This record gives sequence, C-alpha cells and structure tokens, in this order.
Amino acid sequence: MNEPDRKKTSHKPLLTLNSIAKAFGGVQALWNISFDLKEGMVQALIGPNGAGKTTLFNLITGIFTPDSGEILFDGRPIGGKKVYDLVQVGIARTFQNVELFGSMTALENVMVGQHVRTRCGFWSAVTRTPWMVKEETASRKKALKIMAFVGIDHLANRRSSELSFGWQRLLEIARALSSSPRLLLLDEPAAGLNTVETRQLGTLLKKIQAQGITLLLVEHDMGLIMDISNRIVVLDQGEKIAEGTPREVQSNEAVMSAYLGRSEH
Repeated sequence: MNEPDRKKTSHKPLLTLNSIAKAFGGVQALWNISFDLKEGMVQALIGPNGAGKTTLFNLITGIFTPDSGEILFDGRPIGGKKVYDLVQVGIARTFQNVELFGSMTALENVMVGQHVRTRCGFWSAVTRTPWMVKEETASRKKALKIMAFVGIDHLANRRSSELSFGWQRLLEIARALSSSPRLLLLDEPAAGLNTVETRQLGTLLKKIQAQGITLLLVEHDMGLIMDISNRIVVLDQGEKIAEGTPREVQSNEAVMSAYLGRSEH
C-alpha cells in the first residue's frame, strides 16, 4: 500500500506529550498528561467513561488547543495547529461516530481523503485541464488500491450511506489512510462491531502497523487492546494513572481500582 521505505521504523518517539492540561469552564478535563508514542508502535489509550480520552485525541488533532504543556510530532511542536495542517504533516484520525459523506460513493469518500496530497486547484477542476484529469486518474487508482488493502474494493461504487455499519467503519479507515499518514488515531474503532468484525479489525490494524504506520487508539474492547497493543496508557478522571505493556497494565492495582470502582486506602 505504501512505499517500501515506509516499512522501516526507528522506534524513536513520533509523538510526545509533555504536561498537557485542558479545562472547559471550571472542569479540569486533563491534567499533567505526559507520554511518548514510538514510531511504528500500536499504543492504546484506555480508561473509564469521562477519563478524558477523546479530549486528548482532539488536542492531538488540532480540534482543541492545550491550556498548557507541549505536543511534539517528530520533534516539532504542533499544539494549536489547524486540522488541515496536521493532516499535511502526516496525522489522520477516525471518529467514534462514523463521519462519511453519505451521498458519495465509497470510492469518492476515499478520494476525498487525498485532497491534501493533490495539487490541482479550483479552476483546474472546473476546466478539466489535462493535468487535472491525470491527477484524478492517479487518485482513483490509489483509492482503489487502499480499498483493496482494507478489503472493501468490491464496494467502490456503492453509496456510503447504503453500507452496513461494519463496512462504514472500514471505509472511514480507508479514507484516513488515503492521506498517507505517519500517525493514525482511531477513536473506538470497534464500537458497534460484532465479534467477527472486531477480529477482522484487529487483523487489519496489524496489517496497517506492518506498513510502518504508527497507531494510537481509544478503545473499550479489552480483548482487542490486549491483542494488538505494544503499550497502553491509562487515564482516569483526567490524569494518567498507568503506562506500560498490556501485561503490566493488566496487573496494575490503580487500573483495577479505576475500572472496578474500588476505594484505595
């Protein structure tokens, strides 16, 4: 799917969060969050409802700006940058609620994801210049290749609104991949999927990692998390309470307390 050199990863930090804090009104959503995400890894962000996971995603992807702290992507600060600029540097995401263009075909949805990588402007598209036609052909070819990689190329000409929820999930991932990301953030990708679909999703995410793409995901399905993650960061009430390998996190007393609601004395 990607160029061969994309498969080579150095495992250096691709994403770094230093003392991130965010409040809404008088409510402190996140406080002093710090961790690294190494290049080529699959890292999960877990925690009870209201822990601040989606807020953190929104900070990384430019929807919100941190009140304090620093977010680095490949060593460069990105806090406060616009969503479009972050896609250009190599950050893409999917959403907890599938957000597709329902009136477009599946293929067109994936082609839309490439817009930050194309060079033809408005007038080229209107006048159908030879360069625009050539670029559109290349975009279509790339989109079909990505859809085949994800396993949905047979749905290319179907409207996205007509697809099952499971297919829509995969289509949203294909659209995110079409921007050629180095980092892909997935917000509850298994939500609404059945057991078979979740297992297929896990296989796909491992394939994406094998292409050299770094993954950060918020997910409640612990079976999926434990199967595909290299490391896990745990949030509770806006603070990081644990970080480590799946085995380390699974046996962490603070994590057990957060999920089971036990009081610590």
